Amino acid sequence: MKIIKQCVLLMLVAVCSGSAFAAQTMSSFTMQKYRDFTECRAQASKTIDSNAIIESYSKFEEEVLAGLQGQAVDLDQEKLFWESCVRLAKFEYIFNIKTDIKQERLLMKDQMVRNENYISAHKKTDGVAPLFYMITADTTSCYMSFSVASAMFHGMRVKTLYENAASGGTDMWAANLGLAQWMFYAPGVLGGGNKKAEKHFLAAIEASQTDAEKFYTYTYYAQFLFEIGKEDECSAYMEKAAALYPGSNYIAQIKKLNNSGTGLFTYNRTHSGVDKNTDPEAKDL
Repeated sequence: MKIIKQCVLLMLVAVCSGSAFAAQTMSSFTMQKYRDFTECRAQASKTIDSNAIIESYSKFEEEVLAGLQGQAVDLDQEKLFWESCVRLAKFEYIFNIKTDIKQERLLMKDQMVRNENYISAHKKTDGVAPLFYMITADTTSCYMSFSVASAMFHGMRVKTLYENAASGGTDMWAANLGLAQWMFYAPGVLGGGNKKAEKHFLAAIEASQTDAEKFYTYTYYAQFLFEIGKEDECSAYMEKAAALYPGSNYIAQIKKLNNSGTGLFTYNRTHSGVDKNTDPEAKDL
């Protein structure tokens, strides 16, 4: 079964990081294009040709990077944001096309390191945009979800990044959606738990404005409800998501998964093949 993989956390231990300092804003160009890209991804969920989708993402990135030159508030930050954003979107499909993704995972690590270097250099001076904290959290979460050692090393850093993004008030739906999944996977002793997860899922839904944003918040909240045994409520939210993008192959595949008795989060956790797609020579924590 092909399911577009949402990168998720596997296990987490405390490696905390400091809080955000000054917040910077992304350009209005990037903010609008991010909304457009979310729409692009939701529309792509209707398609079954993964290679065509990946190619469309490459074209989208080329157009955005060309437009950034004259419109970015901070060109370096916004280029890193778009590289991360598109790399993650492509990876969701590559994960289903290839059986060996060690090299792609190491490219994700390189992206994570470059993003973190930017944060370290700018958070105390000219600041970091909340949306950049969010995409760095997503990148780190995806990278670490294939390795227990990586999850142990990076887990609490991901939480801090999502919290910095959510507190900034920019793109709250995406930051809260990421934080909700962190809370779902994290053990209670580290600050996770279903009640906290649900709070952030609902915050993500409340903050979502466009159909595409609602499509993702409804879908992932539905899968949380499935995981905690509320299957009727899950079905209701899945129908709300399906109504926004009729014919979505993504929704159809998740429903098929649910009908077999498995939730998307459980599927992703087991399907990721922990430590099978890591490179022991790369020391890839």
